[in-house]
Amino acid sequence: MTDAPRPVRTRPRWPWIVGALALLVILVVVFALTAPRGGDDRAVPATTAPTPTEISTDAPGAAVSGCIGGRERDAAMLVAAQKAAPHTENGAASFAAAFVRWLYQYPTPPASDVQAVAQRIYSADADPKKVIDFLAGSPNLSGGLVPDSQPFYVSTVPGVYYIESAAPNKVSVSVGGGLVTDGALSATLRESITVTAQWEHGAWHVVESKGTRTTQDLFAIGTAFSGGC
Repeated sequence: MTDAPRPVRTRPRWPWIVGALALLVILVVVFALTAPRGGDDRAVPATTAPTPTEISTDAPGAAVSGCIGGRERDAAMLVAAQKAAPHTENGAASFAAAFVRWLYQYPTPPASDVQAVAQRIYSADADPKKVIDFLAGSPNLSGGLVPDSQPFYVSTVPGVYYIESAAPNKVSVSVGGGLVTDGALSATLRESITVTAQWEHGAWHVVESKGTRTTQDLFAIGTAFSGGC
């Protein structure tokens, strides 16, 4: 038996080499899967959502009312119509119809109603004094269709409307109606007026009203109101 020292046994190195190569392959695969594709590695900016228009879209089946605010033709009716009319094209048209029913009548509305309407219904872009002074003269707004001093008013029962233009917060709409004299709706007498309404402080307000279309033209292209009074 010899006292020579025994040789130290070492583990083979090939398993380490194989493991290192396997790890290297894994890293290469991971890098290939996660690396950005394409030649431009700059961050792509997020798409900016389009700014919605300020005026809402009318719901499917929504109609323009010719009797919004009630059947009366006083300032209280018009204020109620203003509160009820939604921020849509149809809402503006319904409000315009109520305004026409209030304005086009003889005798003209009393001074207290005119003051209330000038303050609450007209736009900040309008001149309320002009409205007050104009109606103070008791004009015949029928344009001669009804003799001076003969009572009359406008009914939207046979009425129509036509949207002339619509932009965010501002709508121009022509309103046509029939004249009522001696308590009876005329079969032939019709009126036509274009009202421009502006959305201010959460409600529609009148900017101006003026004649732009003949009754024949308007009633040929207009759409009938959903209910009238």
